[in-house]
Amino acid sequence: MSTATSTPASAGDDDIDGTALDPAALAFLDSLPSRLRVVRARAARTREDLPARSGCEEDMRLGEAAQRVWDAETASARALAARLRALAVLIESEGGDCADDVDTLRAAMALRVTHGVAQRELLAAHRAVDQLPRTLARLEAGALPSWWFQKVLRESEDLGDESRRLLDAALTAWPADIPVERFLTLLRALVRLLAEREQDPSAPAEALPREVELTPDGRAGTGAASLRGPIPEILAFWKRLDETAHAIQAAQRSALREGTEIPYDLDGIASATQRPVPLDRLRYDLMLNAEFDTDGVRVPAPRFRLNVTVPVFTLLGLSDAPGMLEGTIPLPPAVAREIAGGESVWYRILTDACTGAFLPLPPDRYPPTQAMLENLRLRSSTCAVPGCTRPVSWASEADHIEEFVHTDPARGGRTELENLHLLCWQHHQAKTAGDLDPTRLPVPASGPEPGEGLGPGRTRWRIGTRGEQVITADDIDLGTRLAVEDLDRAWRAFVDRRTASSPPPAQTPPPPPPPPPTSPARSPIPKGPPALGEPAARDEEPGSSPYEDPPPF
Repeated sequence: MSTATSTPASAGDDDIDGTALDPAALAFLDSLPSRLRVVRARAARTREDLPARSGCEEDMRLGEAAQRVWDAETASARALAARLRALAVLIESEGGDCADDVDTLRAAMALRVTHGVAQRELLAAHRAVDQLPRTLARLEAGALPSWWFQKVLRESEDLGDESRRLLDAALTAWPADIPVERFLTLLRALVRLLAEREQDPSAPAEALPREVELTPDGRAGTGAASLRGPIPEILAFWKRLDETAHAIQAAQRSALREGTEIPYDLDGIASATQRPVPLDRLRYDLMLNAEFDTDGVRVPAPRFRLNVTVPVFTLLGLSDAPGMLEGTIPLPPAVAREIAGGESVWYRILTDACTGAFLPLPPDRYPPTQAMLENLRLRSSTCAVPGCTRPVSWASEADHIEEFVHTDPARGGRTELENLHLLCWQHHQAKTAGDLDPTRLPVPASGPEPGEGLGPGRTRWRIGTRGEQVITADDIDLGTRLAVEDLDRAWRAFVDRRTASSPPPAQTPPPPPPPPPTSPARSPIPKGPPALGEPAARDEEPGSSPYEDPPPF
């Protein structure tokens, strides 16, 4: 049986990218345990022996398919390396070692991803090129699977730059012929060892996190929040919450048995079911309705109300178009109807009847009115910068697209909706610094299709100083467009049914030939009076018939 072995490079050996390991890296490799320093594979894994190893040696078709998958993975590894190197150039072009907002926007445009994804991609590219060059070279040569390299990036996220370079030196000695399970075990052990080396024994212990944050939830119409902190504090909080819920449930059970008023029945669940409210629902209600002790600090009123946009046809049960929470989170129709049914005050939102574009409100003063800010929220529920997903309902600032000149307002941009947008504070600073330059484009006189009304507004963004440009369109009310399409289809179906059920029109007989011309020398012989019961004769135009049906108008 053949054995594939890899040992650490010595001081005189060149590494895979042509550069020798520095003394610090060699000393680190010498200090590693043998299982992390000398890694052996039982046998080399090649493309040629893949059919035999995968059990499809007798089936040529399956063996060739397995080899094509091998080739595709090799190409994917090389493409990933090329992508990381290209992304790293975007950072280096600005003369820095970390990405700023302009770099991130440029990468988001090229990758066609959101601002947050582009930021993570740039950071991964910087770490790959600057701190994992030897492992990246193996990836570029097709000698390392792309998934392995991505796993190295994820597992080493919390390491320092120097520890990541030492990790790169150790990975050079590992063959890619070992099983993936063993690779993951060794990688995690090495990362843990490097993390322990970074800890300073004399430094005070790092404080445990105390935080509450929103977390994603895969179920439609639901959200989630995560509470994290020291175990004793979390357990004490849970014990207090759970005991309160049990006490309320016991009181509800007693009230149901005695026929008295049911306590803490906020949504009438106990009255409707004649059973106590479940404990998990009681805990939820207690947390959701808890009052905050701010020690006298005055909390300002919310800048925006919580918007749930529901198409009117969905409210009436005539359509299944979803509602939208804050313009970004779809709500199932049933949830949207339930929320709308529990509100006593509704706000009507005016949109273009065909395009669904939100109709602007007129400006009346500076700064923007609350109604103008609400309209801006509808026009763009996230930061207006392309690729940014930060919601404007939390941390946003109204900004003039064409700068307002305080010394001479007549020369600058006006405070009107077409000259305003909402930006997160990071991108507001980037625009003020000149890294972002938006231009509001004229609203089209008609929509994209003949007969449509005004289309949604558009903004052209110049990114950085190199002239990259991208055009974004305002959000629209999708429910309105869906309703218009439904009505149009219903009308066409009605017309088709009416046309199909109508009998074909009767063919009109050709008119009789005109009478021969009379001689001017002869006079017509007058008819005598009609006989009894005979209708009187009437004068007629040539070619007409008294027995034809009158025209239908």
